[in-house]
Amino acid sequence: MSGFEYIILMSIFAIIPSLFLLYILRDKINFKNLGIALFILFIIGIIWDQLSVRFGIWSFSSDKIIGNLFGLPIEEYIFIIFVPLLAIMIYIFVTKINEN
Repeated sequence: MSGFEYIILMSIFAIIPSLFLLYILRDKINFKNLGIALFILFIIGIIWDQLSVRFGIWSFSSDKIIGNLFGLPIEEYIFIIFVPLLAIMIYIFVTKINEN
C-alpha cells in the first residue's frame, strides 16, 4: 500500500462522501456558484500550502504520496478541491434537512 495511503484515506473520508452528497443534492445546487466558490478556495488553498511548505511549517512524506506537482503532492490538489466541496455539501444537506 506504500505510496497510496494519502489518496486512499482521502477517497474514504472526502472524495466518496463529496460525490455521494453532490449526487443526492444535485437539484439543490447552483453549479455555477459552486464552481466559483471552489475555484476561489482552490487558489487560497494552493497559496496557503505553498507558503506553509516553503516556510517549513509542514511537509509531506514522499513515501506516502503518488508524486509531486510544483512542490506539492498531487493528492494535496485533490484535497484542496474535495474537502471544501464536502463542507459545502454538508452545509446544503443540513439546510435541506432543516427546511423539512
